[in-house]
Amino acid sequence: MSRRTRILLGVLVVYVGAVVFLLYRVSLDIDPRYRESAEESLVDTANLLATLLERQAYGGVIQTEELERTLQHLSRRPLKAKIFQIEKTAVVLHVYVTDAAGTVLFDSTGRDIGRDYRGWRDVHLTLDGQYGARTTLADPEDPSSAIMYVGAAIRERASPAAPDQIVGVLSVGKPVAAFTPFIANARQKLFIVGGIAVGAFALLLLIVTVWLVRPFGLVTDLWR
Repeated sequence: MSRRTRILLGVLVVYVGAVVFLLYRVSLDIDPRYRESAEESLVDTANLLATLLERQAYGGVIQTEELERTLQHLSRRPLKAKIFQIEKTAVVLHVYVTDAAGTVLFDSTGRDIGRDYRGWRDVHLTLDGQYGARTTLADPEDPSSAIMYVGAAIRERASPAAPDQIVGVLSVGKPVAAFTPFIANARQKLFIVGGIAVGAFALLLLIVTVWLVRPFGLVTDLWR
């Protein structure tokens, strides 16, 4: 093997290694970026639903009947949305409401009504007037069962001159598995583009190598 060939092969190896490292780093960053986007949407949803409940809160009492009926209708609502290559057929959200003490008044799953949720980060931070969010495993033995929650304060003004008081929390959760297909699809496209880039560079390097080794021979071959 000539020195020129070894140099060109070394360039190819360095290039392929750099591309592989770049793809690896970018692929690791895809999941956090999707989670950030999902959290931003949960913030909007939680604050929208909390605002609706504020209009039905009187004397510190939060009325959740209308929210319950709405979510029941939502679960039966037909949905067929094709988002790029992924088809969405259902709204997957977990919604619960607590009072000012952190006691669950409403749970869309019907499981934890009456339980004390003050210990959850999304609840106690929101009740303290801060931004409350958490990610919790539904099954401690299953890492893929993670659910992201974002809390929004339910406020009430006792009188026009008084400041708003936090009388409860509405928290919205979404399973991380709901957007896992989008992450897998993005990674697949990333690796395809990376493979094309490596292949194109290898082909270009081969053409340059042949041209440098036989510059005049190639011209002769073309005109024969």
